[in-house]
Amino acid sequence: MVVKIQKSNEETTYNFTRKAGRSIIEHRPVFSPDGESLVVIVEKIARVYNVQTGDCVRVLETETNIDELIGICFDKEGFNVYGCSRDGLLITWTWEKGAVLREFKLPNLRKRQVCTFDLIDSERCLITSVNVYGGPTQIFLGSFSLKTNLQSPMEFTSQQIPFFGIVRVSLGWCNGEHYAAIINGSKFVYIQHMAKPHIHAFHSNYNEFRVLDVSCHQHQSAVAIVDTLGRATIVRGDLFNYKAVAREVLHWHHLPAFAVKFSTQGSYLITGGMEKVLVKWTIGNLADKANQKEFIPRLPGLIKFVAVSNSHIAVTLSNNSIVIANAQMRVHCTILECGGLSAAARAGAALLYHRRTACLLMGGRPGHLQLYSTASDKVLCNLDITDTNSIPTESKHDLIPLETEVTCAATSGDGNWLVTSEYRNDGVTYPEEKLKFWVSQLSKGAVPFTLVTCVNLSHGGCNVVAISLNTLGTFCVTAGTDQKFRIWKQDKATRQKREWSCLTACYYSSGVAQFQSNSIFNDIKKFNISSFTSGPEVLPYMKEVGRRGDLILRLMNIHKEAAVGRPIVSANADPENEMGGVAISQDGSLIAAWFGCKLTLWDTHLCNLRTTLSHPALRPKGVHVQFGIADAAHYLVCTTENCLAVFSLLSLTVKWLVNIKPTCLVSDPFSNKMAVVTTQNDVFVFTPHSSTPILRQNGLVDPRSGVINICTFAKAVKKNDVLLYFMRNNSEIYCLEPERTTDDRLEVISSKNVPTSNFSALLAEQQLSEVRPLQAAELHELNNVALGNNAIKQFLSAAPHMVPPVNLISTAFLEHISGQETTEEPEETEAAMEVDPQSSDDEEEVVSNGADETKTQLWTANYDEVNEKKLRRILKLPVLHKDAAASIFGVKSN
Repeated sequence: MVVKIQKSNEETTYNFTRKAGRSIIEHRPVFSPDGESLVVIVEKIARVYNVQTGDCVRVLETETNIDELIGICFDKEGFNVYGCSRDGLLITWTWEKGAVLREFKLPNLRKRQVCTFDLIDSERCLITSVNVYGGPTQIFLGSFSLKTNLQSPMEFTSQQIPFFGIVRVSLGWCNGEHYAAIINGSKFVYIQHMAKPHIHAFHSNYNEFRVLDVSCHQHQSAVAIVDTLGRATIVRGDLFNYKAVAREVLHWHHLPAFAVKFSTQGSYLITGGMEKVLVKWTIGNLADKANQKEFIPRLPGLIKFVAVSNSHIAVTLSNNSIVIANAQMRVHCTILECGGLSAAARAGAALLYHRRTACLLMGGRPGHLQLYSTASDKVLCNLDITDTNSIPTESKHDLIPLETEVTCAATSGDGNWLVTSEYRNDGVTYPEEKLKFWVSQLSKGAVPFTLVTCVNLSHGGCNVVAISLNTLGTFCVTAGTDQKFRIWKQDKATRQKREWSCLTACYYSSGVAQFQSNSIFNDIKKFNISSFTSGPEVLPYMKEVGRRGDLILRLMNIHKEAAVGRPIVSANADPENEMGGVAISQDGSLIAAWFGCKLTLWDTHLCNLRTTLSHPALRPKGVHVQFGIADAAHYLVCTTENCLAVFSLLSLTVKWLVNIKPTCLVSDPFSNKMAVVTTQNDVFVFTPHSSTPILRQNGLVDPRSGVINICTFAKAVKKNDVLLYFMRNNSEIYCLEPERTTDDRLEVISSKNVPTSNFSALLAEQQLSEVRPLQAAELHELNNVALGNNAIKQFLSAAPHMVPPVNLISTAFLEHISGQETTEEPEETEAAMEVDPQSSDDEEEVVSNGADETKTQLWTANYDEVNEKKLRRILKLPVLHKDAAASIFGVKSN
């Protein structure tokens, strides 16, 4: 419950908060016992989502500050929820209310970090941990009691399991006893008895391929594993004896499979991997449907984890989303969070504020832009920019996916136009490069933009590095790695469809950089066709473990990849004239473009070079450039790797310069404010007029955990306030906003006033009603005299020019305000009244005089007198002769 508090006249303070971009795919999700909810670990908390709608219904939080949750489990009865943090804090929640019952630190961890957490039964849990502070990289297994933290844990030290960066654990039953199956990314599957530490075993995968995930059958003695070859193998029998088991191999996946899970009853097996296809295998006693497969194809990301219930399947994908499907393999819900950028998209991540929808446009899944609502904290839609199918690689040599990505985007100031560029270069075929123009269509459908113009090879196959649009969206400039910038303009010849066309291309050097930037433009393509008769090719990542830069670990953490998988750099590139940022002036007459360390100014209409601005501090090359807005339109602000400089367009000289290391520069399209962010995550909001910042925030976040690489202005509630959104690590969204004023800030009521029942929770602390009890003072009649006096005061207090003419005012009202009193005439009766003979005659005379008295008129218009006054005023003018004027108008002059 909240209440408003009064407004105070304090200075504006700013808050820096994290809005979105949290990872929801780091750990396997868990279904509730009833199957109606899905619990997802999100860093330090656990969110509970409704399976049918995909909405977050509540959050499970801890009372003690932790670094990260690593596991969530339900007890057998489903009354409590257990979780464990990476530093070994065990938390117990009630499932119905989400209240914390108990928190205690697990003993004897010896400075180890917890990797996995699983419940053995209602009294014990299994913890795996690794020593990250030095010493042997070995996986330690321990069983801890849930009832008390005084009991010493049971450690399983008889089996040595090395650590290679991957740990997966699954619990099952064998011969009526609990066991745990552990894999570490090698070719072995380790089996450990839960009650007897000395009983253990291990099984080796066929052909020594690395095992990537494991799942135990809940009713039979069986284990399912998936490997780097794409096979799913089911091991049945006495798992504690490697000679008493049988294997069944299911092979559909061509690339490595990362997830495997038995169904609740064990009649089906669900697998998934790099093909972005979920496969449901029919196994067990269903002889009529043996080896039958069902698919969910074209998922938007690599499959990382799979969770099952009696009626649903939850699939965790690498694009930071969770897809929920029913038992019939039909997707009906998606839990989506900001982030999930691919490796190629991170190189040119975009963050734009769309004013028409009040949402943020940012990169998302491959080939898409996300529309994120800052008000509802949800991703409204995914805008498909490339409109291409996601096809996995056919070669096993390089598994890092390389798809057509959105490398650059820009919107107009009014939000009507969106311009995007997409690029793909695999180093073998000719590069794919397109420039697309989108128009806003909020009133026509759910998709906010529609494609108007698509330009193939707009820069000859070279990647676009910068895009700039004017405020009205009628003029566009794009810069590419071909060391040219091109000017685009709308063609309004047709009313129904506004198309864009290129006016010209401008360059500073010889203009042949597109043939020198990369040898792929001139090389003859040669394809290596492998023989179909040869056996399967064995690559190092399939069998070898512990390699530096392990490809399997990179694929499992592809959502954290910080660079393009296959960067292609030519030795012939010329950094002296390398293109940087471009900008258009407010009036559209000038274009500013970086060519290496030279900042050039071009005429928009003539498309010729006007001047070149240079300074020793601008070396080695420029990065960003922005024109001033409003009263700062005669300034040009630019950044390099080591400084921020402001040029005056009137004198073509540097007005002021600051030695900082900026990462991004952005301007507000509707004010003269600009913002710059440094490598130390310092934010400065300034105007080009002065080097003294308007707003300064130092060290918003620790730069060791990530640097803010892009920001954008948003529309603030008040005109002079600043509202900035930042992107860190290419997925985390932060906001620098004014602290809510006391006029609209909501204050949480203390716990003393918390309602004691569900009904009282709907009632406010203070209640007002328009129905009041009957009071004696309200029974009296209205005082007409008081009301009349109030109306007269309002009438007399008005300005003279607002008062109506006197001849239009009621005579009775004029008599009332003049103070004249009138007597009421006596009512006429049918019969004459009898007169007392003893009465006095004076009373009759007084009554008759009062009734027969005539009313005096307050004011009468005398037009003759007014006309005479006007004529006398005219006579005083020296225009006519005095006697002539008197004879003409018939007035005697004095």
